[in-house]
Amino acid sequence: MQMNFSLSDEQQSLVQQVRELCNSELRSYFRLRLEGNQDFDSWPIKKLGALNLICPTIPQEYGGLGLDIFTTALIIEEIAACWPGLAAVIDTNIHAVQPLLLAASHKQKEKYLPLLTGENGELASFALTESSGGSDINAMRTYAQKNALGFEINGSKDYILNAPQACFISLFAMTSHQNKKSSLRCFIVPKDLPGVKIKNSREMAALNYAELAEVVFENAFIENDAVIKGEELYSGYLLLSQTLDIGRVLVGATSVGIARAAFEIARDYANSRVQFGRLIKRHQTVAHDLVGMATKIQMARLMTWQACWLIDQGEDYTVASAMAKYAASQIAQEVTQKACDILAARSYEKGSFLEQLSRDARVLSTIEGTNKIQKNIIASLII
Repeated sequence: MQMNFSLSDEQQSLVQQVRELCNSELRSYFRLRLEGNQDFDSWPIKKLGALNLICPTIPQEYGGLGLDIFTTALIIEEIAACWPGLAAVIDTNIHAVQPLLLAASHKQKEKYLPLLTGENGELASFALTESSGGSDINAMRTYAQKNALGFEINGSKDYILNAPQACFISLFAMTSHQNKKSSLRCFIVPKDLPGVKIKNSREMAALNYAELAEVVFENAFIENDAVIKGEELYSGYLLLSQTLDIGRVLVGATSVGIARAAFEIARDYANSRVQFGRLIKRHQTVAHDLVGMATKIQMARLMTWQACWLIDQGEDYTVASAMAKYAASQIAQEVTQKACDILAARSYEKGSFLEQLSRDARVLSTIEGTNKIQKNIIASLII
């Protein structure tokens, strides 16, 4: 089957709607936020909710748009080019529902997915990382003890995006101390479940607006119907792996959006700044830097689109998604740094968009599995 990245009329219309929302309302709101109040405000979420874009991959039968991953990546790039932290919030929602889309029962989907749709849609969270383990699944300590009625969960997850606002958490925990990978299970945990506490909100320098916190489980009892089973298709570890693989292409799309925004700032500046009697875009070194930035952005975009296409076609996408995440996040850092070089001291003014972008780009190499982990994944499959 031949890859085709031509956008349909529906895709172009949706991208244009999001771009108009970003340009008319979200962009100015974000700039004001950089200058002042940093508290969480649901207004941007409601604006996206009006377009049913809080979690656009939810199928139409559960109230969502049912977008494929390629179309979703187009939307994420637009949001990230305007407001990376808001894109991270939406990425997390998509990440949280992915285990449900892959392996949950119809009853589970019917109960939880509509919560994230429409103008009043809420947020969800995905809990995997632990302070002691990070990318090391074998170091996981959060444990779900099976009994006759369900599971009792103890442990903690840290640096969990959307945790303070989430209506439910997609939690990965082990059910055996001996065979940790094979005993992984995914649990749908309501936010108000007794024994679940949100603690130690993390004040981050990057992804302004996205809130992170520690989630602590203390004898939190959850019934059997909250376990995402799907044993006929997925082990818990396979479910986690495919969820992460899909999440990585959205990090790729976020990276492209950040790089694009930085390039546009540098390009516009080069079209107005005069040095040595002419616009700096007329200086070959600056012009060549801008060409290199634009070329790398397109490379990252096409790698991300290829991975999305493979996912949507049901092809093997593990290597492509890891490569897209690795390459795009590196390119985002390179492009934002080049933009800072072109703007010089102006790029480091506190509260400026480019200063924020440079920090946002840096964090992308650590989320959804560090870039060193991506290299290990790619090496294991191609060497």
